[in-house]
Amino acid sequence: MYTYKIFDSFTKECEEIFNNKEVKFNLTFFQHIEYIKEITKCNKSKLKIVVIYNDNLVLTILPFEIKKYFFVKVLQWIGTKYSDYCNPILSKNLQSNINKKYFLDIWSLILNDMKNDLDLIFLNNQLSLINEQPNPFVDYFQTSEFSTVYNINFDGNFNDYKEKIGIKDKKHAYEIHRTMIKYKKLKEISKNLKIVIQDSDHDFIDFNKITDEKKDQLYRKNIDNKLDDNFKRVFKNLIQLKKIKFYVISLISEDRALSRCFSFVYDNTFYYYIPTVLSTSYANYKPGKILILQLIQWCIKNNISKFDFGLGSEKYKKYFSNKEISLHRYLKPFTLKGSVMYFLMLVNFKIKKLWI
Repeated sequence: MYTYKIFDSFTKECEEIFNNKEVKFNLTFFQHIEYIKEITKCNKSKLKIVVIYNDNLVLTILPFEIKKYFFVKVLQWIGTKYSDYCNPILSKNLQSNINKKYFLDIWSLILNDMKNDLDLIFLNNQLSLINEQPNPFVDYFQTSEFSTVYNINFDGNFNDYKEKIGIKDKKHAYEIHRTMIKYKKLKEISKNLKIVIQDSDHDFIDFNKITDEKKDQLYRKNIDNKLDDNFKRVFKNLIQLKKIKFYVISLISEDRALSRCFSFVYDNTFYYYIPTVLSTSYANYKPGKILILQLIQWCIKNNISKFDFGLGSEKYKKYFSNKEISLHRYLKPFTLKGSVMYFLMLVNFKIKKLWI
C-alpha cells in the first residue's frame, strides 16, 4: 500500500529516514542532509519534506520548501537558489516498487494536501538521471530541457581515458593533447610549477578568499553569481563540520596561483565546483584547462569513479567529458497569481536563452 508523510521540520524521525543505512539511496551532494539543513538555516521558507512509502519501505524523499516570491507561494526543491542540482532522493528499488500511474496518483494526493499553501510549482535544475537512475520528476512530467551537465566516468588509467575520448571525438582528443603540450611548455618557462592540494581535514580553507576570487572573475565577465553571504555561511559551516571532505587544488608558479578549484568528494564523485583562473600572465597556456587535466589524473590515482563538472555547458567541459546528462525544469501554476508568475518566468527564460 502506497502512503506518504509530510514533515514540516527536521524531526528525529525525519533525520532517521535520511540516515537509514538499510535503504540504498541515489542522490547528489546537494541532497545530503547536512547540506540541506545548512541551507534551511538561512532562509524563511516553509519546509515540506515528503516521504513516500510502499508499506514500510521508503521509496523516495522529496525535500521541498514553499517559498514566497512577493505574494506568490512557490513549491520548489530546498536550496533552489544555491544548489547545482535539485532532485528527489530515490531509493535504488523505486522503479521496481512503483510505476508511473501509482506515482502520479500519490503525487496528486500530496498536492491536494498542500493546495492551500501554493500558487505555483517550480522544480528547477533537475537531472534526468541520478547516478544512472531515471528521475521520475523528469520521466513522468512534462518538463523543459534547458541545459546539459558534463561528467567523466572513469574506467581504467589516464591513457584509457584519453583513448576513449579519442574514439568518441578526435577533436576532443586533440584538445586534451594540446593542453598537455601547453603544460609541458609552461613547465619549461615557469619556475617551480606545481600542484598544491589543501583538504579540510588537515588545512585551513579560506572560503571567503575563494568566493571573492571567483566573484572578481565573474564581475570582469559581467556574469551574475550566487556567492552571497548565505552561500558563504553554508559552506563555511560544512567545512567546519568535517563530515564531507573539501579541497582547494591550485596550479602554482613562483608561489603565485595561476588557477585553482574549490571541490569536494561525495559518494565517490569529484565535484568541480568553484574553478577560478587567477592570472592573465600565462593566459595563452590555458592554466584552467591544465588544472582540469591534473584534477582528472588525481581522481584516477585516488580511485574516484566520477568527475562532475557542475552547472554550465561550456565547450571546454564537453571536450574533457565522456558522459552527458540533460537538465530540466518543471513549471505548473495553481492559482491566478501563480499563472501571472508562470507567464513572467517563461518570458524571462526565453529572454535569457536569446542572450546565451
